[in-house]
Amino acid sequence: MATKRPRFKVGDTVFYPSAGVGVILAVEDIYHSGQVESCFVIRIQDTQMTVKVPRSNLERSGIRPLLDGKKLKELFKILSAKSKRRVTGGNWAERCKDIERRINSGSCLELGEVVRDLTRWKKQSGLSFEESMLLETANSYLAREVAAIQGIATEAAKDRILSYIQEHA
Repeated sequence: MATKRPRFKVGDTVFYPSAGVGVILAVEDIYHSGQVESCFVIRIQDTQMTVKVPRSNLERSGIRPLLDGKKLKELFKILSAKSKRRVTGGNWAERCKDIERRINSGSCLELGEVVRDLTRWKKQSGLSFEESMLLETANSYLAREVAAIQGIATEAAKDRILSYIQEHA
């Protein structure tokens, strides 16, 4: 079964991995590598950064629509599920790279797992500086998406996410 590629248009709110929630402001042509390419112009709300993404690169960039109701329920289940066991041995730099890769994957479900696990680990035994920064980034991305979907303030979304994580801690 082939997956349906999302079709985006001006005005759509989307999730852009490694940047967060943004709005498609326009479609414009840019001259790139000797040819004209059609790009989506996306304004990231949190940072006020503008990103231009070639239409031909949409799939690779990981841009996706915001979660629908079914996926949001799935996310909340993940947030309240058991945490993965924290791996304490091995190379901490590799562990942080893996967490960063999961944050930037574009998958809301992986993002949810990262927020859940890092939040619980923080409470149990604390986090390294790097892990704390990764938690802040992941939590910010997730909260802004939940806020945009549910029409609530980002802080209220952070509280809602935390309540699901603590529910089954």
